[in-house]
Amino acid sequence: MSRVSQEEGSRDVAETARLVRLTLAGDSTAFEQIILRYEARVMTVAARLLGAKDDARDVAQEVFLRAFKYLHRLDLHEPMEPWLIQITINACRDAARQRKRRRDTFVDMDGPETIDESANPYTDVAREQERRLLQKALETLPEKERLAILLRDVEGLSTAEVASLLQSSETTVRSQVSRGRLRLKAAINGLMGGKP
Repeated sequence: MSRVSQEEGSRDVAETARLVRLTLAGDSTAFEQIILRYEARVMTVAARLLGAKDDARDVAQEVFLRAFKYLHRLDLHEPMEPWLIQITINACRDAARQRKRRRDTFVDMDGPETIDESANPYTDVAREQERRLLQKALETLPEKERLAILLRDVEGLSTAEVASLLQSSETTVRSQVSRGRLRLKAAINGLMGGKP
């Protein structure tokens, strides 16, 4: 890590610590600043883990409720983002379990899609088909492999960061990513009518 990025990281940790102290002292606007600072990142991770923006919004609300409830546990000498990503992973796991229970009970129907008439419809259809294909293939993976791939390949976290978030070793994460990629490729081939 360069000296400049280390200084930026230190300033970020210091600013977050200041906002946390203010929040714990009862300043609700300070927590709003924390939400504004991290909301997009939490939403992105949740949407990628769950595959649905609506579910991601619900999870993001839950993440910040949990963050507020457990803010006193945050180590103020460490960056806040990994802590929030860990909460996001746990909230997504809970949401996925609830969604599975609902799906087992009710028929899951997609709502009507909005159409952007200015965009090329063929490109949009192809992109949406690719996204759905990838999401279906990801759903076939065991949870740990799916999380490792999403955090490492999609979110771009380092192996060490993924290992920390998943409370695992770097060797295990590398193995999960490797196995997951192979299974993902086979699942995509199978879904496209090729050999699994």
